Amino acid sequence: MSFAARSAPPYAGEWVADVGTAVRAHTGLAAVVLTYVLIALTIGTVHGDANRISLWLYGSLFTTSTGIIGVVFLLGRVFYITFVVRPDQLWSAVVTDLRSHCLTRKRLLNALPVIALLSMFDSVFTSMKAMIPVLHPYDWDATLMTWDKAVHFGVAPWQALQPVLAYPMLTGVINVFYNLWLFVLAGCWFWQAFTERDQRLRMQFFVTFVLCFAILGNLVATLLASGGPCFYGHFVPGPDPYGPLLHYLHDANRQVGFVWSTGVQDMLWNAYATNTSGLGSGISAMPSMHVAGSTLFALLGWRTSRAFGAALTCYAAVIMLGSVHLGWHYAIDGYVGVFGTTALWWMVGVVVGGDGRYLTDQSARRRA
Repeated sequence: MSFAARSAPPYAGEWVADVGTAVRAHTGLAAVVLTYVLIALTIGTVHGDANRISLWLYGSLFTTSTGIIGVVFLLGRVFYITFVVRPDQLWSAVVTDLRSHCLTRKRLLNALPVIALLSMFDSVFTSMKAMIPVLHPYDWDATLMTWDKAVHFGVAPWQALQPVLAYPMLTGVINVFYNLWLFVLAGCWFWQAFTERDQRLRMQFFVTFVLCFAILGNLVATLLASGGPCFYGHFVPGPDPYGPLLHYLHDANRQVGFVWSTGVQDMLWNAYATNTSGLGSGISAMPSMHVAGSTLFALLGWRTSRAFGAALTCYAAVIMLGSVHLGWHYAIDGYVGVFGTTALWWMVGVVVGGDGRYLTDQSARRRA
């Protein structure tokens, strides 16, 4: 027996096999993400701004949030075992559950490629979003405002919503739900990253997410470059038809203190004016990626359970209303987000539900 064979750690062969399975299961997703990254780097190079395409902008954030969400989940699992299952030997039951269910080698290895790929994708996405004014001027706001009113029978959607929603406390609550979008997104990401149940659904979710943000959030957003109602006065000469809405939002924030959209909008404008980029930077209205993302959450929810689907659909409706009421978007921005995301979900589902080999491997399909 060779020295290498004698010194090999126990189960090394199983580790190698599981690593190989995890890599093969994500080759399709990796191909989509890396193709996107290559296109972004090419665009940056052509426009002499390649340094703005960051691959690791969200690296530390993903590392930290993965740890925090993991700890919260494990504490929740311990709470569930302690107060719901209530086994006779609590510590033994907790350790057994963590070793055999939560912290298995296959579960962890299956999640790592997704976390690494999403960290890179989100970094490049934000970089490309911040580059929109380099690629295309913000000259669609007047047209989108006209279309928005035409679709709604000559009435601006924000004006139609004011009699119903323009109460400072209600506006603040809507803003809280709007800001919770990031946490719902993170929850769906890590839930699907670590799940071992339906691998087709898991891959459908992640590939749709990447295509949705790449095509809608970058390509369409650049072609129809617009700032949205909150920035209308900055990009369109003349009177600002959204001035009364912005005045109300600032007044509501002074009254209740948590209409945070006003401060975020000021931050985004300052970043744009100073040509700086960072976490969450970049101005883009058409289409609404908040609405697109919440639509994706709802589609995932309906494939999980009726109750979950209904809850996330209600949440998507709140995000749609909030996107207009808080001055972020024209209503048609949300409509494009809904229909574009649904179309991409269906197309990716056809691939995954058909042969599927381009997105997941044979072993992953057997586990579905």
